[in-house]
Amino acid sequence: MKNCTYILALFSVIGLLSCEETSIDTIDAETPVVSGYLYAGQSLDSLRVTLSNSYAREDTQLVTLDELQISIKEGDNTYSLTSYGAGYYQQPALRVELEKSYNLEFEWGGATISASAFVPGKREASLSTSSIEMEKITNNGGFPGGGFTQIDPIEVSWDNPEGEYYYVLIENLETNPEYVNDFLADLEEDLGRRFRRITEPSITDFHSINPRREITQYGTHRVIVFRVSPEYAALYQTSGTSSQSLTEPPSNIDNGLGIFTGVSSDTLYFEVKKI
Repeated sequence: MKNCTYILALFSVIGLLSCEETSIDTIDAETPVVSGYLYAGQSLDSLRVTLSNSYAREDTQLVTLDELQISIKEGDNTYSLTSYGAGYYQQPALRVELEKSYNLEFEWGGATISASAFVPGKREASLSTSSIEMEKITNNGGFPGGGFTQIDPIEVSWDNPEGEYYYVLIENLETNPEYVNDFLADLEEDLGRRFRRITEPSITDFHSINPRREITQYGTHRVIVFRVSPEYAALYQTSGTSSQSLTEPPSNIDNGLGIFTGVSSDTLYFEVKKI
């Protein structure tokens, strides 16, 4: 799968939140839930369809829907998706393009499930620096003599005249990254796990990275600035909803639940060097 499909797991909670605010004893637990994210410049490889789950049901096991006849249309082109298990579908021939609309459709329970997604245009981002230097903090040597050298924040910025939602992913790309702070490394249960941080979607045109607080490893880091829809941002917020909440999650699926949306992004890199 593409390098950002792990984000889908964050939103799978929608399958457990598909109930209405009133009369939960009569909730229909047979409603398809779609998780579909169209990343500009990439092929479609991870659209997922599951069944909604009522709090009135004792069995809360996730039910996935395979072998559906799902199609996506873009202009005069129609793409049939292929099921590959666990409710996932793909179509390598569908290459997602910027500023185009895509229409999803399939049949379930005598109804047509459909949705439309527009892939927003790309906004180029910039970094205030391409590299920083950080002192090593060791178990035997302690803190660097004379204290720390002040490090300016790494500013990520882009234009946002439309007031759109953006979020930022920062991740270390090293195979076996070295930690800046050996004390922190000793606390890691999965030593060698690469640093990764994701911000919440918000209407903004910048993100500031504080090296002393946020950078834990040396090496090459990637910064991806994602431009997303309001539905995407709302679903992110819903993913943190308590299991006690009876609020129906946001959805743009006709005759179903879930989200089908387009995402564009720009990618930048910076180095963290040891001194």
